[in-house]
Amino acid sequence: MKKRITYEIRGQVERNCFFRVGKALVRVEFTGGAVNSAGITPAQYITDNPLYQSAIENSADYRNGIIRRGVVVVLDDNGNLAAECEDEKNEEDSDEKNFPNVSNTQQARAVLMGDPYKCPLSQLQNKHAVRAKAEELGISFPNWL
Repeated sequence: MKKRITYEIRGQVERNCFFRVGKALVRVEFTGGAVNSAGITPAQYITDNPLYQSAIENSADYRNGIIRRGVVVVLDDNGNLAAECEDEKNEEDSDEKNFPNVSNTQQARAVLMGDPYKCPLSQLQNKHAVRAKAEELGISFPNWL
């Protein structure tokens, strides 16, 4: 089984990276990013090539958190979507208070005001208040700066 992995660089619209594989340099082009009033869309690179995946994951940028792993899709031998791995199911169940899709204050506020937290808007008036309430409830927004 193969994995199709999306790698992301937050805050960048596009970026070319070079990774060393043996004596060769591999060029990877991250594209499709946006920074606007609607939020941050990270520049992305999608690959199912294990050589590129290992080159990216062994790089200094990946270890330092500049490049992050996004969506992982498991493919069968024919290239079709396969059933979800058991590790990924267990990981999702354990991270019920982790919201990686939240990228700005408005989205974080919406999560805190919705079920099951039901926080009143009066407690979420600014970024610092939203962060404090999230910490109090044990909620994390890893992609929100």
